[in-house]
Amino acid sequence: MREADTERSRFRRGLRESQTEAERRLWYRVRDRRLAGFKFVRQESIGRYVADFCCREGRLIIELDGGQHAESEHDRVRDAWLAVQGYRILRFWNAEVADNIVGVMDTILAVLPPSPRTRGEGRDDPVVGAASPKGEGEGAAPVEAYPEPPPHPRLPPRSGDDKVAGALSPQAGRGEKHL
Repeated sequence: MREADTERSRFRRGLRESQTEAERRLWYRVRDRRLAGFKFVRQESIGRYVADFCCREGRLIIELDGGQHAESEHDRVRDAWLAVQGYRILRFWNAEVADNIVGVMDTILAVLPPSPRTRGEGRDDPVVGAASPKGEGEGAAPVEAYPEPPPHPRLPPRSGDDKVAGALSPQAGRGEKHL
């Protein structure tokens, strides 16, 4: 049984290495949770079939097809079996991905459930103790007041007087002239 798994892994690896231009374009947009935080994988084995792209969380399979798949009885049987397993199948023509990638992405996003997470996943998880949006609350970095540095031995002391402070260190880029 181990040999069959190795053979199947080699087959899937070969499919990933020889992907079409349409597969490359779609993979760039869905990899690394780039599409609303959903994780997609390429060339996923499901039963005896291999899906081009699969989102396990969303139970979605995306197939990119060339002309050889038009009216394919094999694809109908395969899709029926995958649907019984709980997957939805979206099929796009390679030309559709090349000519209308935005429409393809919108279609995929429309059939996915609400996003499971956003970039920086776990930020809003109360168990993690993440900081609030204002940086307050549990998990926030404490605000530390740093002491004034000691005066420089060769520079005049800083003054609280605005005129003296302005003369010692003029503000650049404000368009103000000090007289």
